[in-house]
Amino acid sequence: MGLEHNNPLCFAQTEFRNTAHFLLGATMKSMTLRFPVLMTALALLILLAPFFTRAYPFGGQARIVIPCYYNQTIYASLGPPRGGEYIWTTATKTYLFGPPRHAGQWLLGLAGAPYYCIYQIAPNRIKTGSSIIMMGSSQ
Repeated sequence: MGLEHNNPLCFAQTEFRNTAHFLLGATMKSMTLRFPVLMTALALLILLAPFFTRAYPFGGQARIVIPCYYNQTIYASLGPPRGGEYIWTTATKTYLFGPPRHAGQWLLGLAGAPYYCIYQIAPNRIKTGSSIIMMGSSQ
């Protein structure tokens, strides 16, 4: 009977507390190995997240340029070849001739996530568009 207590495969004949202790020990060992692996995978995912950002090119002649004084942005509606509604923010990396200033100016750059421009408070008027990540403009 002494051999049955030491044999982990023969837990049917052992006492309940020895069986419970054996199973608890096996579960704890697998948990201690699983936790560092999961934390390492999570850390890699978090560290690699900035490499998966999206930016798409845009460019065209500005048709409408509206300064938005309430949230320090500038709304610009561009015509062809890659037109649309874009919003210059204070985080935009701007080259040579600065942010959009007037209609007729040419803009070229990269745009990203949706953004908004508050250009009137009462009544509340908001323009939406894609935030400009980096851009260059003509004079």
